[in-house]
Amino acid sequence: MDREKYAGRLKKRSLKYILLNMTSIPNISRSFYRFYKFGEFSPAIDDISELTMDEAYECQRRYESLRISDGDEPCGYKVGCTSAAIREQFGFKEPIFGRLMNPGVIQEGEEVNANEFYSLAIEPELVLTLNQDLHDDQCSDEELLAAIGFVQPGIELHNYVYHYSSPTRQELICSNGLHAAQIVGRTKVDACRIDWLLEGVGVFVNGKLVASGVAADIMEGPLNSLRSLIRHLSKRNCALKAGDLVIPGSATQLISVHTGDEVTCSFTNGGSVTTVFN
Repeated sequence: MDREKYAGRLKKRSLKYILLNMTSIPNISRSFYRFYKFGEFSPAIDDISELTMDEAYECQRRYESLRISDGDEPCGYKVGCTSAAIREQFGFKEPIFGRLMNPGVIQEGEEVNANEFYSLAIEPELVLTLNQDLHDDQCSDEELLAAIGFVQPGIELHNYVYHYSSPTRQELICSNGLHAAQIVGRTKVDACRIDWLLEGVGVFVNGKLVASGVAADIMEGPLNSLRSLIRHLSKRNCALKAGDLVIPGSATQLISVHTGDEVTCSFTNGGSVTTVFN
């Protein structure tokens, strides 16, 4: 490509980026915020796949800011699309990242009303609570384990709704990974007790096993998922902090649940967590 054509494309792209930032990106963020808050959605762009990944994460950042301005508080991060099962379900090749917010962290035993969510679906998650900051994605496994204060079994809740014609990474990122809430189990386990490659999980709905997987299904181990999150945040001049919660991804596909269902996620060494959706 000659220099003039390349310069022309750069100029066109720059103008598009300016226009997106002035109009579409704020409106896209508000549309996903309004869906989270009120269950109402009006598309702010005809084709959300036109966004770059950076633009999609800017939409997510603005979505987070809208929730903060409403009184919500960030309390950690999620990594999504980490297993082959999920990537096949959505047709994606790479993980995505999102924010955990409070309210939105539910302790095991608290009432959960299925009608407060939209097309409710769940995933089993190990919930990591950090006891020190993490900046370096080249940390050894031992260094990462030392930074994890404890691990709890968890159930991630999703508003399993896509608003555009087909699933895209851009929409998944803008919607904060479809994240709706996170149930955290009572059991607390030392990180060294978890088998970060062979830790198994079974998901039971009304006593029936509906999905299972092992830790290695999560990016060849959740510690690799944690490293990818550190790398993602570093590119955005952010870092994991002591006290942050991290859910590094699920070894199973998303599972739809309904009012009246009892769900148990049982891990080999990480304990189990149960909730009934009223």
